[in-house]
Amino acid sequence: MGEYKKVSNEPKHWHGLPPSRFIKYRSWINKQKPGICGTYCSAVLIHDAIYQETKQSLNRDVLLNGLKTVIDDLLPYKGTYFWDLAFGIRRLLADIPEWRVKTALITERTVPKLLDEDSGPVIVGTNMLLNSSYKNHWLLVYAYGYNEEGKLFFRAYDNHGRYKAVVAASQTIACVWLEKNEMWKDECYERI
Repeated sequence: MGEYKKVSNEPKHWHGLPPSRFIKYRSWINKQKPGICGTYCSAVLIHDAIYQETKQSLNRDVLLNGLKTVIDDLLPYKGTYFWDLAFGIRRLLADIPEWRVKTALITERTVPKLLDEDSGPVIVGTNMLLNSSYKNHWLLVYAYGYNEEGKLFFRAYDNHGRYKAVVAASQTIACVWLEKNEMWKDECYERI
């Protein structure tokens, strides 16, 4: 489990979603050892998507327990990879055609583009091999910004109780997000 350290020279301006949208997830704190950060970020991603569409709040514990079985408990190896998150989210949303799960490896290109298109938030992995103080960890990114030196940073929900964590994009790899199914969009417009 990673540890958050205050980033010096953070961006002054952020692009993407407002932090106020994620304040309700401060209490979604991962207290398990070893941690299940991928499950928590997946749960917040799904909860936020459903809440934004319906204004209905899903039960946190039911969502976490359901996702844990298909993300953390399914395969015999320790830890989670982006394909584990994508598989688990797909399994949970199998009967909901409204959403598709998408993945990418290059966060520095993918995340700003998605947030500019209002297609966020995005689960992003940090990696100790990229000098992340979080080590290997999952965050839910909802904004990005460049500091005065032009370095890209992400602002994120972190399942340690922070909803405005900041991480350098250069310390991240792989991302998972939900995309509105085009067929579903067409059906919604036909009903109107």
